[in-house]
Amino acid sequence: MELLVVITIIVILAALTMGGLGYMQRNQAVQKCKAQIGMLSSGLEEYKLDFGRYPVANDTGAAGDQGSNVLFLALYWDSDSNAAGVGADPNQRIYLAELDPSSNKQGWSSNSMASAQNTIRDPWGQNYRYRSGVNATGAVNTDCRNPDFDLWSLGPDSMSGNSAGTDSQAQDNISNWK
Repeated sequence: MELLVVITIIVILAALTMGGLGYMQRNQAVQKCKAQIGMLSSGLEEYKLDFGRYPVANDTGAAGDQGSNVLFLALYWDSDSNAAGVGADPNQRIYLAELDPSSNKQGWSSNSMASAQNTIRDPWGQNYRYRSGVNATGAVNTDCRNPDFDLWSLGPDSMSGNSAGTDSQAQDNISNWK
């Protein structure tokens, strides 16, 4: 009987520990995502200082949520000025060195080689979402919540929810406008 009580206590303590660890890991991922959005936002501000605008998708880019490929191209690898690849242009400015795919300093998830197909992933393995306040033609993007740019992650559940962010699927999204 004593052995059964000891085993029960051990099982209860293990369950409490595992639950607490799960909560801590989720909270850590949320904090990491917020920090990464802050870093990306800072890189976008530096980009704007140099070019006078935030990056937008080119004519062949996807409409709406331009995605993290636009971010990667603008902040680490500019395909327009550096068609030969990273390092070919010594004057090329890297706005966020932490995006280097050959390094894992920040824990970004991306392809192993810098390319036009690279994307920036959040702690849950989903692409960050990006939308410029102005589209490629210079017209104001009415879908954008901020006048400058929207930058967000779909959060732990990887579900976008509605555009107003009022449903339960959108409640865990992490963005630069909340």
